[in-house]
Amino acid sequence: MRFLWCTSLAALALTACGGSGEIEADADGDGTITSAEARAAVERAGGNVKPLPGQYATTITLIEASIPGAPPEMAQMMGQAMNRTSEHCLTPEMAERGFEDSIKKGQSDACTIDSFSIDDGDVAMKMTCSEADMAEVSVDLNGTVTPTSSDMIMAMDGTIPQLGAMQMKMGFKQERIGECPG
Repeated sequence: MRFLWCTSLAALALTACGGSGEIEADADGDGTITSAEARAAVERAGGNVKPLPGQYATTITLIEASIPGAPPEMAQMMGQAMNRTSEHCLTPEMAERGFEDSIKKGQSDACTIDSFSIDDGDVAMKMTCSEADMAEVSVDLNGTVTPTSSDMIMAMDGTIPQLGAMQMKMGFKQERIGECPG
């Protein structure tokens, strides 16, 4: 499901931003938040916008899934497929670019950002995603971020063709665990 990839990128895009005071992203007030407006909101958040370079551990956890029209074992299979921990190196060059690449990827044709705000490390984002194989899915992403960590919860509500209503909640935790190897 590509919308999960888009929303995962959005969660990771916000990994280490912070700042002071609430920042709203819809700068022109037209009700649509472009990737440029999202990038600008992150930049306006202040000096802690860019993550620190280093080795990061990322844990993705399926907290709950409800798909009443699906076989009971489907939720278990989803949990096994989605629950994972990985590590990656954020180079100084990547950290210097901040979140530009991730926000660009998160703003695909499948998803639009409905609202986005940062307030002293608290992040709230609402997106709407539409895929050919899925009906419209509403995505709420909320959590806290620092230059070295993030703790985000993503809640999705939508419909899967032939299965019906779907609600899912996932956790995204990321933490700087040291310097990049070698």
